[in-house]
Amino acid sequence: MAENKRYDRVKEITDQLEQGIQDLFESDRYKNWLTTMSRFHDYSLNNTLLIAFQKPDATLFAGYTTWKNQFGRQVQKGQKAIRILASTPYKQKIEREKLDPDTHLPMKDKDGKPVTETLEVLRPAFKVVSVFDVSQTEGREIPTLGVDELSGEVRDFDIFFEALKRVCPVPIELTEIEGGAKGYFHLQENRIAIQKDMSQLQTAKTAVHEMAHQKLHYLKPDGEEKEERKLTRNAEEVEAESVAFTVCQRFRLDTSDYRFAYIAGWSHGKETPELKASLKTIRQASAEMIDAIEEQMQILHKERNAEKEQIEVKNNPSRESLEDTAQKLAAELDSFAYEFDPYGYGDVVEDRAVAVDDLKNQLLAGDLHVQGMKDYLREVAEEGGEYAGHAGVLLVRSMNLNSHLRIWRWSSPCRIRQQMYRLPSM
Repeated sequence: MAENKRYDRVKEITDQLEQGIQDLFESDRYKNWLTTMSRFHDYSLNNTLLIAFQKPDATLFAGYTTWKNQFGRQVQKGQKAIRILASTPYKQKIEREKLDPDTHLPMKDKDGKPVTETLEVLRPAFKVVSVFDVSQTEGREIPTLGVDELSGEVRDFDIFFEALKRVCPVPIELTEIEGGAKGYFHLQENRIAIQKDMSQLQTAKTAVHEMAHQKLHYLKPDGEEKEERKLTRNAEEVEAESVAFTVCQRFRLDTSDYRFAYIAGWSHGKETPELKASLKTIRQASAEMIDAIEEQMQILHKERNAEKEQIEVKNNPSRESLEDTAQKLAAELDSFAYEFDPYGYGDVVEDRAVAVDDLKNQLLAGDLHVQGMKDYLREVAEEGGEYAGHAGVLLVRSMNLNSHLRIWRWSSPCRIRQQMYRLPSM
């Protein structure tokens, strides 16, 4: 009985999805979905659609109990829950013919009958869950979410544009373009051209749009030209413009000039599976671009901070400035080690505040005490992957601090300063 009720609830919401997809392709509704996706780019296509249909201005979700117990907030009386789908996979045992590991053919017993084996498989399943947006709750204040607004003259434009160039697999160049176009992707020369001397906002938005074209329609990850997807030019523009709008929304670039007036004409006559396939393409491309840009912006901010730190210490290599630099670096090293391997780090560190103090003392003690730390960072950086860039930045900062410490010690009138930061022998 309970299983039938759950099935009915899931069917009801999936039926709403099917109808909702057909109704989605009106200019304002479509923009609402893209805006929702920019905030929840790591959610599934179905759930971003469900959120957009029910509460397009949502920013942060949680269940009733989670809001109460973890955030100290209470759902306001009379608020209507937002229904989304949650994955509830279950295990099931199945019997199947056993295969010979060498020939991969079914095995038989001495009587010539197939040999079977029991396997446990994970079956996909879903249930409907009720959640509430932060705007539907009240109580303890929570930290501000999202990124700073980037509109008009784009704040930190140089960092944002450099992040785009690092993410893009082809060169981006500012140049003079004849004919009035703001930008284009050149397939034969494998590059993106952007009209120079435009505003920061227009330059950023044009770059994102052309990067979307390049990602969706032209190149495979290995640089080879993609096979023809049988898309019309109009369909390509819909996909690229949709991705560009979503990415720009995520980074708070002004998107008021996006109209999507042509979206109804593009979707007319298409079946739901075809429309859903395009929406999945748009969602995946948007999510991948947002994640990659955010990662590079974080790395760039760390690099800029390291450069400022180096200049400050170089211009004023006082004991106080070196201690302050070591304190900041120790805190970042602690955070990095915890994020990189939370279980391993937790096994050896009981008190992270004490660990930061120890790291600071090791950094101030000099070469021998931090060699293991440098080797660890170098290994992570050389392996590549998600944490390689951050590890490289921290390695450079630790080496710079070491150099400044040596200069400060040897330039001191009293060599006894060399003993000042040595750790006691164990």
